[in-house]
Amino acid sequence: MQTGNRGIRYSIPLDHRERRRHRGFTLLELLVVIGIIGLLMAILLPALSSARKQAKAVLCRAQLRSLMTAIQTYASQNSGAVVPSYNMHGVSVGVLNPLDGWGPILDAGLYITGNGSLKDNPFVCPETLDVEGMAGTQTGTNREHPKGYMDWPAVLTLSKNYSKTLPERGFDRIIRVGYWINGDNPIGPRRPFTPGIHFTGSVGYGPDPFGRVLKTQRFEEFQTPGRLIALADGLYSGNQEKTRLGDRDSRIGYRHPGRVGRANVALADGHVDAIEGDAFPRKMDTGMPLEEIRRENLGTGPTVYSDPVRFLAEVKEP
Repeated sequence: MQTGNRGIRYSIPLDHRERRRHRGFTLLELLVVIGIIGLLMAILLPALSSARKQAKAVLCRAQLRSLMTAIQTYASQNSGAVVPSYNMHGVSVGVLNPLDGWGPILDAGLYITGNGSLKDNPFVCPETLDVEGMAGTQTGTNREHPKGYMDWPAVLTLSKNYSKTLPERGFDRIIRVGYWINGDNPIGPRRPFTPGIHFTGSVGYGPDPFGRVLKTQRFEEFQTPGRLIALADGLYSGNQEKTRLGDRDSRIGYRHPGRVGRANVALADGHVDAIEGDAFPRKMDTGMPLEEIRRENLGTGPTVYSDPVRFLAEVKEP
């Protein structure tokens, strides 16, 4: 817009190129841009999601290392003893016999500090689901339950499990735990057990039919600590015969991406590994042929036995 000699305002027309410079996008151009952005998002989002899952798997392994450091520190201050999966008295559990749990034991002793939530808690994998996996006493057939958590100390009954503080024993808060510990826990009716068969156990159980009481396991007794599974993605402890993906009442939670789903594990020597859901070793009493159980535990990979040769190689097929 310009002003002439007499103050009259008039416009100077824009040429064709100037008009194109001031023109906005057409609807077609906008649709093309939106389509390109959508295509890029479709390509990038799965990759970002996968990267996040891998990052959580790495954090899970770091936490397992920290927990094993705490367990080894506990052992160094307790004559080499492995932390009990829990302490108990007698052979049965219930309201009159609440269980402390390895998480609260380590927390109360200041070996590592946990809490009662899923956040900022080294006792739960970052991929732990907000599911009380053992509320009904077992995980059942729901594959989500082993990916959940269990709160400790705990009261176990025939119909349900629930948490309970034990201030008289030094456990004045609840610790949420989302990792499984490889413990021998022959709770319930009196039954025989094999001393020292796994990484730890329910110390104090007994007497069994042979008059034995389950004692503390010690690191010096492990023949292959670099292969012995101590901790794994999952919850509670025991049930080493039900470790595969999809097993009823399995305690192992396959929380991380893999060929069929992976569980991170910590070995007794402190290093970590990951096991696919169709390859986690099992103990006897699974109904599987003994030779298959031997193959799973006597090779070079992880095992659920503290001394695989002693507990498997010398056993004869019934």
